[in-house]
Amino acid sequence: MKLSIKVDSEDLLSGPFTSGAIEKIESVFREELALLCAKLENYAEIEVSVSFLDSLEMRSVNKQHRRLDEPTDVLTFPMWDENESFVPPAALGLLSLGDILICPEEMAREHAPMPRLAALCLVLSHGFLHLLGWDHDTPEKEEVMWERQELLKSKLLDAVNEAS
Repeated sequence: MKLSIKVDSEDLLSGPFTSGAIEKIESVFREELALLCAKLENYAEIEVSVSFLDSLEMRSVNKQHRRLDEPTDVLTFPMWDENESFVPPAALGLLSLGDILICPEEMAREHAPMPRLAALCLVLSHGFLHLLGWDHDTPEKEEVMWERQELLKSKLLDAVNEAS
């Protein structure tokens, strides 16, 4: 299975999202999919879209979709969410998991004094798990998601640092 990340901002490719870093992130996400969603190994390609928004754009999206008139660090829009469960179609050549929207300004503010790269790995982990149907709407689910999110964040941070 091939997993690809589509980043919408060229100027970020010169920062933490170098092509080498993206390849490492894709590799970590591929490993996570094998662990968490074995049913996806039959897909030829899986895609995750990552977009970066400024505070005003993120506030607008958050207001439109969550009715919260404030920016946030990360929002996700899973493609295969049905009754709060991850239900991808039986077979497709390309499976798009959905979109992760990140607001770097809010990310830095909400996760200070965490280094920017660690915060980025955290919000990517958070968004990726949401795309797979994970949630934190109960204390029990939150505990499980935070534990997996921290593990994934550490893997991503190690991988991105290795690419540098």
